[in-house]
Amino acid sequence: MQLRYEQLSKHLECKPLASIYFISGEELFLVQTACDAIRNSAKKQGFSEREVFYAESGFNWQTLLSHSNNYGLFAEKQLLELHLLHGVSETAAQTIKIYTNNPPSDKLLLIITGKLERRQLQTAWFKSIDKTGVFIPVWSMELSQLSPWVINRLASLGLTAENDAVQCLISATEGNLSATAQEIEKLSLYFSSNSNKMITRDALMQALSDNARFDPFKLSDAALLGKPKRCLRILNRLKEEGIEPLLILWTLSRECRQLASIAFQLNQGQNLKVLFQIHHIREKRQHVFQQALQRQSLIHWHTLLRFAARCDRIIKGVEPGHIWHALQQLSITLAGKIIC
Repeated sequence: MQLRYEQLSKHLECKPLASIYFISGEELFLVQTACDAIRNSAKKQGFSEREVFYAESGFNWQTLLSHSNNYGLFAEKQLLELHLLHGVSETAAQTIKIYTNNPPSDKLLLIITGKLERRQLQTAWFKSIDKTGVFIPVWSMELSQLSPWVINRLASLGLTAENDAVQCLISATEGNLSATAQEIEKLSLYFSSNSNKMITRDALMQALSDNARFDPFKLSDAALLGKPKRCLRILNRLKEEGIEPLLILWTLSRECRQLASIAFQLNQGQNLKVLFQIHHIREKRQHVFQQALQRQSLIHWHTLLRFAARCDRIIKGVEPGHIWHALQQLSITLAGKIIC
């Protein structure tokens, strides 16, 4: 069965889920969003364990088949996630066809790859997936689709905006979905106290201007580059300009979570360039993350995550403390100056 990207959410409300989902496309942000939706639905339906396979050079395909046939009396239902990094090779096609002949009831297979060629849609392995599972081709969005997508994403965060404001946002991010999504997340914090009001074009431009001038992301970049003195200067300026501590903490915490996840996966032997794609680290920021990963260990990033959680409790008033002092410590620790 084939579904459009827009049909996936409604499909995932059905029970049970299909035994196989095959996602193909070059729009990485939408591919990742679709994968997250399937993972969340699978977890809700009892697939509590997740095994991830990256089909790189030398990958042992028998490993995937072994996991699919791994039954146990008390075994949990598993999500098997297969990333075809170099497209569908002949070996991959044969393995997929073997799997689809008798998909196990306690496994859900999620396959992710780039754009498929038209001729591949006529192959035996693809037809076996089309018969047994669900194929979701993810296409780049047309200009006419961007506005509804932005409106829906704003609505999911409790925001509404005038059409001129929506067009302004699309223009400012040049239609880059990942960049647009990041701006919308920042807007949700910027307009958190006025969530019931319609965002006008002027209000949006003011928000974008403020974010550009007093950007907490500049603070996180300075931290990842190992520049504690610059961190303190930027943080003091953000405080003077009245930037909410929550916005700063959200930015720093997000970097810590990504670094902890990437560091863990690197320890499992995964490829750094592939991980940058999976985590949507844009090319111009990859060197920043690479420097941070080389400078600190996985334990360091987990320590920072615990400290970020403490900062969150201070902001909420659950734990005593001075939030700006805490943010200073978090920033310079992220820069590698001290250990929290």
